Amino acid sequence: MEIKKTFEQVSDLAKQGDAQSQYELALCYDLGMGVDKDLPQAFEWYQKSADQDYAKAQYNLGIFYALAKSVDKDIEQSKFWIRKANENGYSGGSIF
Repeated sequence: MEIKKTFEQVSDLAKQGDAQSQYELALCYDLGMGVDKDLPQAFEWYQKSADQDYAKAQYNLGIFYALAKSVDKDIEQSKFWIRKANENGYSGGSIF
């Protein structure tokens, strides 16, 4: 059984430091789900989650650097974060 959280619940948990919720909040801002699309906010929340070794956030952070989504393009940072995602078990992070 899947339990769905509201945007407010995800936001509250993210602000409390929950890495998965920080990733989910970043995804909301990245894709405009339940909130206006805001790439700088997405980047900030991906960064917080990635710093806690949340692999999916590390991968998405790497993509932000590769595609210059709200940050300057930085291939070295992109590789760094995508490799970290791979090291933390995210198979989508094995492209480098």
